[in-house]
Amino acid sequence: MFKSYTKHHESGNVLFLILIAVALFAALSYAVTQSTRSGSGSTEREGAALNSATITQHPTALRTAVVRMVLGGLAAEEVGFETPSATDFNDGSSSQRAFHPLGGAAVYQTAPDDAVVSGFNGRWYINYNFEVPEIGQDGATAGTSANELIAFLPGVSSGICSRINEEFMGSTTIPALNATNASIQDDHEVGETIPADEDLDPGSNEFDGQPTGCFEDSDLNGGSSAYIVFSVILER
Repeated sequence: MFKSYTKHHESGNVLFLILIAVALFAALSYAVTQSTRSGSGSTEREGAALNSATITQHPTALRTAVVRMVLGGLAAEEVGFETPSATDFNDGSSSQRAFHPLGGAAVYQTAPDDAVVSGFNGRWYINYNFEVPEIGQDGATAGTSANELIAFLPGVSSGICSRINEEFMGSTTIPALNATNASIQDDHEVGETIPADEDLDPGSNEFDGQPTGCFEDSDLNGGSSAYIVFSVILER
């Protein structure tokens, strides 16, 4: 009797363990299936997060270079942002150039290739062509300009654009920039005059007080539509 009971008990334990193993296998299979289904979206979000972090680091480095030059006695308006490939990059004004070793010594770099869409090379443009409302001085006194020094990166993907706005503005919405007379794809050069004041977001208030964000320009300087990141380097 005792021996028969022991065998029956052991058989019950084995069956119980088999049922647990089947249940665990089913749960594991479900988890793998769900992971596979969502893997693409997760990877895309992670890529957007990484690229947005890389993109927003560059303006910070530029700001450091400009502040260093200003503390060295140069007026902010005298700092030029000619690229190292410019024909006059090594002339007598080298000490006034942000990317020159004798000037701001900022590292010239472009955005990651997978952060920009086809047709754009990931180049940043830094200029005084716009002012951001509620940052620095709004409007200007006679003979002066209140435009901020802003870095622009045209041609990012919509996913990165949304990610940056979520991080800095708390919303994934991508505002559309109205038609403007000022150029986004322009670099402030040594000796160049700062243009008259022009709001970055005329007729709207999405960017009021925002030093960093992303917008859509449906007619970028007379060309195609693009998503553009902006970051204020120096408020005025």
